[in-house]
Amino acid sequence: MAIKIPNKSFLSFSYKQCVDTLWRAGRQIEDHWEKEDQRESALKFIYGNLRTLKRHEEVQVSELATELYEKFPNSRESLQDWLMILERVSKKDLRDSDFLVSTIDEFDKSEIKTVPVQIVLDNLRSSFNVGSLFRTAEALGIEMIHLCGYTPTPENSKTAKSALGTDQWVKWKAWDSTIDCLESLKSDGVKLYAFETEASAKSLKEIEPSKKSAIILGNERYGLSSPILKRADQLVKIELSGKKNSLNVGICGAIALHDFATKLLD
Repeated sequence: MAIKIPNKSFLSFSYKQCVDTLWRAGRQIEDHWEKEDQRESALKFIYGNLRTLKRHEEVQVSELATELYEKFPNSRESLQDWLMILERVSKKDLRDSDFLVSTIDEFDKSEIKTVPVQIVLDNLRSSFNVGSLFRTAEALGIEMIHLCGYTPTPENSKTAKSALGTDQWVKWKAWDSTIDCLESLKSDGVKLYAFETEASAKSLKEIEPSKKSAIILGNERYGLSSPILKRADQLVKIELSGKKNSLNVGICGAIALHDFATKLLD
């Protein structure tokens, strides 16, 4: 599991090589923490690496190795603190996906409650946002996700990584045209709620969702186009108190889906 490099080889590494190698090894352990035998073996190996690095001729390396040795992790939480030391000294700019933690999910699928709410994603650019919305939809029992235009699907590896397997449990469909998707939903009697910061939009707290509802979310930069807004049954906005008048689409979707699901389950 962990990156295993002979102790003596570490002594020839530069400061940056030592930091990067230890961080990558630590992240692998964090991602597979549940595998106890492999975890213990990998931790023991890194512990030996640090003992060797304390003798490194470069003072910066030996001092860091001493700090990491003294704070060596004995739990998942302390491993995160240990990794933060390496992230601080290397000035790492972590991506959102670096914070995703995979878990083993065991449950009786017959106990899942499905909410008659669907979500339409119109030309989203971010795989992370789409994956995040899959996770939210699965957690709330949302009925269906429609991925329209160039919105990345779970067939995209980055989207699948962000979704953490929830794309296997939530129904989804890809559409070339958002308009075709909306027309199909309307023909099935689904009421369309377009979320946009329009002056004429109704506050989310005032909405009483239809028993067959679809939430429409638009592109991160451009929002929803006029043809899509015209096809919506209701424009909706989330009331904000700050100076910024918009939210990240993943956050907006989470708030909207939770609100609709709560109201429909009451």
